[in-house]
Amino acid sequence: MAWYSAGSVIYLACQWFLSVVVARMSAGFDDAGALALAMSIGNIFTPLAYYNTRTYQVSDVKGEYSNSQYVAFRLVTTLAAFVACAVYTVLTAELAVVPVIAFLVYKIVVVIIDILHGVDQQHSRLDYAGISLIAQGVTSLGFFTLVFWLTQSLTLAICAMTVTAFLVLCLFDWRMAGRLDDIRPRIGRAEARSLAKACLPAVLSGVLCSAAITVSRQFLFVMEGESSLGSYASVATLAVIVQMAASYIYNPLLGTFATLAEKQDGAALRRLILRVCLAVVGITLVVSLLFWLFGEWGLKLLFGEKIIPFVGLLQPMLLCTAATAYLWFFMDLLIVLRKMKEVLVGNVVAFVAVFPLSYGLIMACGANGVSFAGAIAYALGCVLLARYTFSAIGVCCARVD
Repeated sequence: MAWYSAGSVIYLACQWFLSVVVARMSAGFDDAGALALAMSIGNIFTPLAYYNTRTYQVSDVKGEYSNSQYVAFRLVTTLAAFVACAVYTVLTAELAVVPVIAFLVYKIVVVIIDILHGVDQQHSRLDYAGISLIAQGVTSLGFFTLVFWLTQSLTLAICAMTVTAFLVLCLFDWRMAGRLDDIRPRIGRAEARSLAKACLPAVLSGVLCSAAITVSRQFLFVMEGESSLGSYASVATLAVIVQMAASYIYNPLLGTFATLAEKQDGAALRRLILRVCLAVVGITLVVSLLFWLFGEWGLKLLFGEKIIPFVGLLQPMLLCTAATAYLWFFMDLLIVLRKMKEVLVGNVVAFVAVFPLSYGLIMACGANGVSFAGAIAYALGCVLLARYTFSAIGVCCARVD
């Protein structure tokens, strides 16, 4: 756990610094806006490619599928997601097609590494995953910064970090996971169809969840321009720490949640859920206080004087990322409980709600409208998911309780 926690934090920090590097080394916010758009579309690609396979994998306490099948299935979903998102990029991001496609290629490597970390987690070797995350984060940031400084080309910088991630995959992750289990990609059509059917509601939910904030950001892009989105995204890189920190708390516990559900220990499940929820509240409050005390100083240090007019974006973003963290948490819990349709319902509500909310709140509040729209939409979805979660626990654990 210590290695994984350290690796997750370092990887998050290095990914966050990509936006800082672009903002600091560019004359304006145009490159930052292009990178923000690439990351937003990457947020659509990621759940499609992940297909929520890792959550299903690490909670597979009955051994429904082998790891070689999970790896093969991930390769199929990754290819399909890339094709879909590349088409979406050509149709909707004409001003930044090349860097967005380059970023999607980078995400392909990251997504493949993730399923190997699922193998590590199944065998209680998250130290391997942690070392990998550290290597990915440090090398990606280092080569991205070097190439961007030398060339001022966002596309070439993204290509450089893709090469480093691929080397980590080949030289470390594949070898380590291969020591733990058979990971040679092999899956029959029947198994692929079965796994695809089982995870489809969850993956659609992940796409809708990620797309909700992407839609809101694209509203901002259309209504106020690339520079406005670039400044928003630059500030947002600070607020995302809450969502990431929450995932680092509960992701290693997904196997524990699955085991407790298998044992029908409803009381223990509820206690563990409450602890995670309180931990997210605590993280949010601490980060909010830090932003209030040091937010302006930190943004000025990272991005320079030009970012000062946008300090007011911080606290609303924090509210949005906290709501996102809770939504993802209850999504993963329902996947562990194999309540896939319920996951979909909550995310459909959030996705539908974000359209009118984005238009109205961006008109009224400017860039802060993105955060307010996301927070309200995600909160609506989260209320439904939490209700479904505790109802499912009550049903499956009724005999014990």
